[in-house]
Amino acid sequence: MSTSTRAQDRTLKDWFSQIEGGRIVLPSFQRAEAWDRGRVMSMLDTVIRDLPLGVALVLEVGDEERFVSRPLVTAPNLDVKPNEHLLDGQQRLTALWRAFNNNYEDVTFFVHVPQLDADPSNDDEELGVRLVTRWTKNGRRMPLWVDDPRQCLERGLIPVQLLRPDASGESIAWAEAATAHLAPGDDVTELSEFRQLQGEHVARRDELKDVYLQPLRGIVSNYNIPYLLLKAATPKHVALDVFIKMNTNSKPLSTYDVIVAEVENATGELLHDKLVDLGRRVDGISRYGNVGDLVLQASALLQGKVPNARGELDMDMAEMITNWDKLERGLRRTVSLLEDAHIYDAKRLPTAAPLPVIAALYVLIPDYGDEVANAEKVLRSYLWSSFFTSRYENSVASRAYSDFKALAEALEASAGGRSTFDGSGVAVLDRTLFPLPTAEQLRSAGWPASKRVLARAILAASLKFGAEDFADSRTITAETVLHREYHHLFPDKLLEDAGIDSDLALNCALITWRTNRTIGRLDPVRYLEARADGAIGNASEISRRLATHMVPYAELAAAGPYGHLEGEALREAVGSDLNVFLDERVKLVGGAMLLLCAGDRPSLDQVREPAIAGNQLFAQ
Repeated sequence: MSTSTRAQDRTLKDWFSQIEGGRIVLPSFQRAEAWDRGRVMSMLDTVIRDLPLGVALVLEVGDEERFVSRPLVTAPNLDVKPNEHLLDGQQRLTALWRAFNNNYEDVTFFVHVPQLDADPSNDDEELGVRLVTRWTKNGRRMPLWVDDPRQCLERGLIPVQLLRPDASGESIAWAEAATAHLAPGDDVTELSEFRQLQGEHVARRDELKDVYLQPLRGIVSNYNIPYLLLKAATPKHVALDVFIKMNTNSKPLSTYDVIVAEVENATGELLHDKLVDLGRRVDGISRYGNVGDLVLQASALLQGKVPNARGELDMDMAEMITNWDKLERGLRRTVSLLEDAHIYDAKRLPTAAPLPVIAALYVLIPDYGDEVANAEKVLRSYLWSSFFTSRYENSVASRAYSDFKALAEALEASAGGRSTFDGSGVAVLDRTLFPLPTAEQLRSAGWPASKRVLARAILAASLKFGAEDFADSRTITAETVLHREYHHLFPDKLLEDAGIDSDLALNCALITWRTNRTIGRLDPVRYLEARADGAIGNASEISRRLATHMVPYAELAAAGPYGHLEGEALREAVGSDLNVFLDERVKLVGGAMLLLCAGDRPSLDQVREPAIAGNQLFAQ
């Protein structure tokens, strides 16, 4: 079915009629009234000059409202089914409604007509909108002259509420009151004088009505505010997407803002407050990215929805709140799984795609029992396979949904004893569909400080065994990772002089420096010793600390010396040593990758085993 929009014209008279009758309302996710009075005045000036104001966006309401709704500010709150939701244009229409109904507490708007202004200093030549600030004193609304038609007329000011389409009687009464002082009083006894004064009074009154009030009222009543109409069949997520793209506010609305409003309307709960509390209760969860996104995506998966804007909007918000404690438990166990892998923050996380899947799966996995160990092995396999394969390079949400369903079914079957989990049916674990990277792909992976998934996966694997710091031997933790930096094992200066790319994931270690001094071109091990500023005692200790990063010491120590080599000689010497080093490190990292993607919790010794390091995937 087509969801295309249709452009429509609608006069201000018809807009006001719809608002008055409760037929057009605001989705509850719309932000509060935000325009300042100066902006309202500028818009009113646009209207009386009959200049275009922009296009609104309206969603037709079918059998049921797609969004929880509310009336515009100060509009009647009627118990009627609306015909339309105003998606974009609420600031404009709210301001127009309030100005023409004169229900701003702090200001009254007028049209200034220079020809009616009795002030001799008036030099305006064109119509314009003015505002007068109001305040209350002794129970009376000040200044008093604003509510006196005669004094307004003497200033050339016509209250804008008289121009409201349904204010015909009010405008006639105001014109009568504004000119009443011109009518002949009881002291006029001469018939000729009475007729003259009466004629002047009527002429002034009729001029005010016919020359000024009626033309202005006609402009306002017939003023066109066109709108785009989204048909009732338009999917909820499409309507929201169109709104977000059309919205011109400095802070556009997001899917999250909509869900916040819908949760509050459905449950009375404040989602923002619950997320803040969740961040405090689940230690470390906020380190991995936006907690709200993670919660919404995991909730969508648990409700059988794709974890994207559409799926999140289609959720049962009350059910999400009902599942909140289960989600908290799932997120806490997800953090534990990541910390066990020595992944502590979003900067080192290769991709966030598997996190909502794991959190949702943990909701389905009991805290205790024989199947927990097997289930967590599956989750580890899924986590590392997500990092090392191309599964989540495209169509992340739909693939996460597919993997979640397959994993949930497999875990349920395994727990029930109906089958033994072997990864079949789960795309991300299918090495035919999504093979692990080859040695060459690992060797060519770029610098992990970038957002390249494979580069970060290599770094993550290198942290798995503690990644002791070169300077103080402290292992990698949530605290120490904040003080680590990305540094080249074969020095950047050395490779730059040799004309060789230094920004490779396998040439990176996450460590701290003990010195801020500038260090020139050095051989690799001398460079690390200089950076550690004498903190490393001997070769054996250097080798041990490097091993916790899966960095082969022998190949690094054998590199050089390069002395005063330059040009092609330097390039050949450094290139040869770098290749030997990369050949050995790719075996270590690749071996770890194989074990991690199988769901194992390997030791360094296991990674070094010939059956692993010599795997044909990494044979040179």
